[in-house]
Amino acid sequence: MRIFIRYILDYFREGFNLWSHMALAVFLSFAIYINYTYNIHRTITYKYRDQYESVVYILVLYLMAFFVATAVISIFRNTNKKLRDTPIANGRFLLFGILGLILLSFDSSYYFMQFIRGSYHENYYVSRWIHSCVSNLGSFATVIVPLYLIYAVVRHFKPELYGLKLNGANVKPYLWMTLFMMPLIYVASFQPDFLETYPTYTNYHEYRFLGTAQWVTAGIYELCYGFDFLSVELFFRGFMVVALSKFVDREAILPMVAVYCFLHFGKPMGETISSIFGGYILGILAYSSRNIYGGLIAHLGVAWGMEYMAFLHT
Repeated sequence: MRIFIRYILDYFREGFNLWSHMALAVFLSFAIYINYTYNIHRTITYKYRDQYESVVYILVLYLMAFFVATAVISIFRNTNKKLRDTPIANGRFLLFGILGLILLSFDSSYYFMQFIRGSYHENYYVSRWIHSCVSNLGSFATVIVPLYLIYAVVRHFKPELYGLKLNGANVKPYLWMTLFMMPLIYVASFQPDFLETYPTYTNYHEYRFLGTAQWVTAGIYELCYGFDFLSVELFFRGFMVVALSKFVDREAILPMVAVYCFLHFGKPMGETISSIFGGYILGILAYSSRNIYGGLIAHLGVAWGMEYMAFLHT
């Protein structure tokens, strides 16, 4: 636990800028208010489902978060740093950031799922269950493979396997953080908007037609659901922090936090707000440790914890 605290204290000692953090907090608060008041994200995902417009509009949201955060940390820079030395003027940081957000937009809009939907099984319930599993595995094609193609092709871009190198990974602090989150998840599980979203596995009655117990099909789904969080950690902490910090150092963290917040716009508001703090802490730890294993453990623990708490209610 001490190394966990040391990483955070070192970050605040060396690179904390109060004004940039306050400005970003105001922006994210306003964005959250607008989204949940006018259902911006839900309108996009339902109105433009399976249309390329959904990818475009979601990309615009992500780019807004990314560029506002990048502009904020560039404007409220240290007085001894010239504007040309800030992230907003760093061409490689912006280029790779935009490229990554394009991949993320295709992934989070589920645009490509329309081409295979309904082709899994002749039984409707089994087909729905398979589709739910496959949709969680889709990030392998839309995020993981493209990121490693970039890694293999671009010679000057070798960011420690996006945090998959061990680098002396210490996962104990993350286990404590996950344990600390469990009582908070339990309290949140009584909220109506939480139960409208979780559990993400619903009773499709698929096990009846497959001739197996429900815990088997539910377990398979939850494994696929967990795989999706590998791509989340790989992209946000591995790509946006470990990789992009090669260009702008610790200033890669706040743009990641802003985009990560926007990613949660389809979730309950409380989860979106907590994602800011969770993403921020995990970003600092990934930056300092140069790996994503601890964050992956924490993320999976919280995600499956929310599923379990919701199962208890249903």
